[in-house]
Amino acid sequence: MNTGKVLHVEVAPLQNGQRERTVTISTGTNGSAATQTVAVGSLQKLMRLLSEPNVKLMTLIKTVRPNSVAELARLSGRPKASLTQTLRRLERFGLIAFRQSSGRRKAPEVVCDQVTLDVMISDAPAIERIDGKAA
Repeated sequence: MNTGKVLHVEVAPLQNGQRERTVTISTGTNGSAATQTVAVGSLQKLMRLLSEPNVKLMTLIKTVRPNSVAELARLSGRPKASLTQTLRRLERFGLIAFRQSSGRRKAPEVVCDQVTLDVMISDAPAIERIDGKAA
């Protein structure tokens, strides 16, 4: 059984005119086995965030513990500018945090060991066919 930190993600339709929501709903406080819940409105956005390259990036961060974004860029082979954008998105969704490193450097750090996912199946009538064409 995993006793590490768990990020619980809920995917539900957004309400009237609401843009993306990334809200911390609850945070467990059982020592290192805390659970954090975030809600997102788009399964596609979440799947892009949890793409295979990004999961590999988080694995690299967790195993190597780089001391800066520049070091992570070198280790991952990703350009620093796009890597920084990816890290900001991962941080916004609660998957990573930045810790102060030497000087002004900030080092990325994975803050969860596991991600769980709940997808809400809406009671609202479907307005679009599964193939994306209008009904």
